[in-house]
Amino acid sequence: MNSNTSTILQADGVLSRYEKDLIAEGLISEDQLTIAKISQQNLGQDLGTILVKRGYISENILLSFVAKRIGFSFVDLKETKIDPDIVRKVPLQIARQYKVIPLKQNGTNYIVAMANPFDQFALDDLKGIFKTEIEPCLANGADVDHFLDQFYESGEAESENLTTVEVLSEADTQSEAETRKMQEMALGPKVVSAVNNLIARAHHEGASDIHIEPNQNKIIFRFRVDGLLRERGTMPKNMHLPVVSRIKILAELDIAERRIPQDGRVRVMLVGKPLDLRISTCPTQHGEKVVVRLLSKDAVRSIESLGFPDKERRLFSDIISKSHGIFLVTGPTGSGKSTTLYAALTRINSPDRNIISIEDPIENQIEGVNQVNVNPKAGLSFAAVLRSVLRQDPDIIMIGEIRDAETAQIAVRAAITGHMVLSTLHTNTASGAISRLNDLGVESFLLASALKGVLAQRLVRKICKSCRTETSTEDHRYGALTAKAKKAFCGVGCKACHYTGYSGRVGIFELAPITDVIRTLIHEKADESAIVAELRKIGVKSIMEDGIQRIEDGITTLEEVLRVTSED
Repeated sequence: MNSNTSTILQADGVLSRYEKDLIAEGLISEDQLTIAKISQQNLGQDLGTILVKRGYISENILLSFVAKRIGFSFVDLKETKIDPDIVRKVPLQIARQYKVIPLKQNGTNYIVAMANPFDQFALDDLKGIFKTEIEPCLANGADVDHFLDQFYESGEAESENLTTVEVLSEADTQSEAETRKMQEMALGPKVVSAVNNLIARAHHEGASDIHIEPNQNKIIFRFRVDGLLRERGTMPKNMHLPVVSRIKILAELDIAERRIPQDGRVRVMLVGKPLDLRISTCPTQHGEKVVVRLLSKDAVRSIESLGFPDKERRLFSDIISKSHGIFLVTGPTGSGKSTTLYAALTRINSPDRNIISIEDPIENQIEGVNQVNVNPKAGLSFAAVLRSVLRQDPDIIMIGEIRDAETAQIAVRAAITGHMVLSTLHTNTASGAISRLNDLGVESFLLASALKGVLAQRLVRKICKSCRTETSTEDHRYGALTAKAKKAFCGVGCKACHYTGYSGRVGIFELAPITDVIRTLIHEKADESAIVAELRKIGVKSIMEDGIQRIEDGITTLEEVLRVTSED
């Protein structure tokens, strides 16, 4: 099965949502589905690939079945009459890159067969070529390749083929010393437009990061949306240097330096609103990989938007509003810890307080907060900045992360001496934060006095409201979760969520206040299990328990909660 077709059939498990329909329509038997799913678990391949490889169903029949359910028509290119004059309107390089074939005109629009009709970059380029709307339909990617090979080898588009070879040849002979030429190309309208459109589309889709990845033959663009990376398009390899150079120019990086990583930042205006971009480059065997993080000012959220239940939201506000002490947010990378701290700072920010944050790097700017960027290369570590900050008469100190013993000990002592300290730790649970600080050399009696609360959190994808439906909880893949959740929901996929079944993310939490009993347990160096038992006794839910409640409320799915809690 070709790669582009396989992408459609994988599309966040789209086929798994229609397994019963495959059987109901007589396309496969229950036994065949069972065997295929066992192979899927053993081989790690998508279900569609296995069904086709085993000969249970033809690829075109399967694609036709899927196309109906994702809102597209399917076209069998072997049975379709194609107008060569319309095919010639799309340059070979574009047709091969996106695996597309224009079929015919429909009024003022053009119907185009595509291996991936979700490819927005392809649709945008085709709209630019035809100067009108495109009506995409799904085609077998292998059939697209075969048609293009036959069409151009027959000599019907010989002149265009020669032009394409010329362009590729010029790109292949570019010297790395041609910095001035690269700068001119990077400022050209085609490249500027490509980069602008890339950033605008990522922002429109709610992406947090853009990944620009070169391989031997092309550049691949991937967007991180709701925590997961998705491929969103490709470009010819000869566009790699101009695109990367354009991004470097924006961030005031050295376009001639491609051997070492570089980092930069730039603010752009998008639809009249400022958008901060954090740029990171890294040399790879096929050229520089670039990651662009999108930092919208709107990303600084309120406490209400984080997803706390009412009781936990009130408790969270009470803890961070204390005059002194330390409050910790824990969780793995990408669990939303920084977002939670920014929301906390926004809530307690006021003109009568001196708030200083120490970050690596500064992700979002908050008016009224003095934000300091650490710089280890210049000797400006978290601990060094923290020592300096304590001489700045702070009321509230936010430390991006407690990474070492020195920072931990200074932070705890600052909390005892009249400052409110907010920070993060890499632990999975609230009780694990206590053990971690002990491991970093913080004395138990100091920690017992300073600690006010710990929040452990994860981020789960929210079910799309437009296609949410109730589903069974009797699925052995989810283990103990199925026994605990009384009901469950899922998103079947629709245009509103790009057929993923999900839209947006929300936190699931374990919020542990430090009561007198827990304070005594910390002071006495009690086992972590004793602290956990006391937390459950006073009604603190674990992350898993909070996740189960979100499942029953129809906010997220069984698989999402299992995905983020499987290591706990």
